[in-house]
This record gives sequence, structure tokens and C-alpha cells, in this order.
Amino acid sequence: MNKLWSIFSKKKSERINEESNVRGPHMPSIEVPIENTFAQKFTERGGKFIYCLNIDEVKQTFNSIISELKSDVTELFCLEKNLSEKFESELVITKTNMNAKLMLCSCEALVSHDGSIVVCNKQFGKNKISDLPETLVVFAGTKQFSKTISDALKIIKKKYPKKIPSSITSIKQFKKEEYGEEDYMSYKNKSLKYVYLILIEDF
Repeated sequence: MNKLWSIFSKKKSERINEESNVRGPHMPSIEVPIENTFAQKFTERGGKFIYCLNIDEVKQTFNSIISELKSDVTELFCLEKNLSEKFESELVITKTNMNAKLMLCSCEALVSHDGSIVVCNKQFGKNKISDLPETLVVFAGTKQFSKTISDALKIIKKKYPKKIPSSITSIKQFKKEEYGEEDYMSYKNKSLKYVYLILIEDF
């Protein structure tokens, strides 16, 4: 998974270096791509970022996540049929068992300003974040990046021109595998989840 992140980071860094070589010394500095800013802030918050080149790598990554989880995973909580069909696994798909260990969902936007993931009732239904499975696997594409929450809302309004989704919220605090004593109260918060973000090019 780290290799996939390295490919993504290297690709963006090479583009910045190429642009820097053709700019004069007095030109304004090149702004860091929002993809890189998001990935940095997302991982600093405890999220796991995996970049995939194609759908085959997405499926391989998803199966690796299942294998990585310490507890036995038999059911996958997913409210999006078109999404669950993209992932090949032996897990039983459920829309009702909130005790499932793992949830798969899409998102509406990825906000680089704070490394957050914007979701709505399209992904979570009427459920509260605290009631969802402990581990979330979020599937997104490179076209979903936005600089701010305000920009993310514009994306949503454009995507759903006739009816704006309900329960729009952002997830920006994640559980970490290792935490200190000062993080204990946050760790016990049921609204905090282990979050994997699988990003695919041009999805």
C-alpha cells in the first residue's frame, strides 16, 4: 500500500519539478497540488491513504485491507449496490447489520484544507456515524478533490441540481492504531473510525 502512495506522490512531485525548471527565479512559488495537501493532512489525522492506478489494483487493495484486519470479518456493511458490486470478495453484503466489522462507502468530496471526507445520506442513509462499523473503507476518485468545505458544497449542488442530499457532514477525526494517554478519551469516542481511503485515477 505504501508503494501505491509513493507512485501517487512521485507523480505529483515530478510535475512540480518540471514546472519549476521553466519558471524564472522571480516568479511566485508553485502552489502544492491539493491532492498532496489532502493526503498529508488526512494521514496526519490517522487515516490510511492508498492510491490505485486501476480497478484491478482497487480490488487487490480491498482484499489486502480485509486480510490486514485483526478480527475476523465475515460481513460488509454497504448501502450502495453499485459500489459493492465493484469489489470482489467473499464477504456477505449487509444493509442492516450495524455490528458488521467493516463498511464500504463512496464520498462526495475530499477537502484538502483539513484532510476531511465529505459524505451525506447517499453513503450513510439515516444512520449516525457513531452507529456505523468501526472500520470504514472509502472509495473516491481524483476528480473529487476540493480546496475547502465551501468548494465541496458547490460540487454537491452541481452533482444533485434537483435535490440537495440531506445529512451532509465531514469526517475529519480518525482512530489511530497507536495512541497516547492524552488521546484516550478521543479513542473511546464511537464517532471516531479507522478509515482507509482508496483513491483511483479519473474515477
